[in-house]
Amino acid sequence: MRALIVVMGLGASAGASAQIPVIPPAVAPPAPPPPAAQLTPTDAASSLKRVRASYEYGDIDDVVEWARPVAEGRLPATPVERAHALRYLGIGLFLTGRAPGAEAAFFELLRLRADSTLDPRTTRPDVVTFFEQVRARHVDQIHAAARENNHKIFALNFLPPVGQFQNGQRGKGLVLAGVELATLATTVTTYVLLNRWQKPDLTCPSVGYDTCRTVRVVNWVALGAFIAACGVGVLDALGNYSDLPDDTPSSAGPRAALTPSGLSLTF
Repeated sequence: MRALIVVMGLGASAGASAQIPVIPPAVAPPAPPPPAAQLTPTDAASSLKRVRASYEYGDIDDVVEWARPVAEGRLPATPVERAHALRYLGIGLFLTGRAPGAEAAFFELLRLRADSTLDPRTTRPDVVTFFEQVRARHVDQIHAAARENNHKIFALNFLPPVGQFQNGQRGKGLVLAGVELATLATTVTTYVLLNRWQKPDLTCPSVGYDTCRTVRVVNWVALGAFIAACGVGVLDALGNYSDLPDDTPSSAGPRAALTPSGLSLTF
């Protein structure tokens, strides 16, 4: 009887054990993926690209962070790229309440490009006012820096398209050179033909009146076009003499954007 009770007790214990679920060892849940690391910019173009993207999303703090390496010279940049970065940095610092830093950035921008402006149609009035106040406070230093930074030869402005090439406007210079060469060649060619055909009385019996008149008209039109092209080239070179060459790709330059702050930039 005692043995039977022991056996029954063991069976009951075994039955109870079979009903208890087996809990597997606790396994830690997989860690969430880390946030995308903000890669350190390796060149000015990629940094300015990130600045534009942050600006379009209204992330002004990010604009400041990514504009700094270019503006402060920690990344090699062309003068135009650095000017863009300084402009973004100054506006970003002003909008985030750091007026002294914004003044330093704007001052450096004006030392680099004395003709820089902020478009009042697309920029908040308080930013434009602050920018012009910086210009007024440092006008003497800005003018001195402009004279120091300008290594161009003023006389070359009167030799189009040399003035365009000096200003860094290669495309415009090539177009102007093509127009000048074509009109000059036409002028010289028609002039030589007229001298060969014309008699002292300005008639052209060897080719006929109509041909002579047509060539004479072409000669005068070509000469006028050549003079006009030279004049336009001189005026254009003088107008852009104080500018730095726009040697950055169009894709790298800032674009107009509407942000939640209501501020937009155009260059």
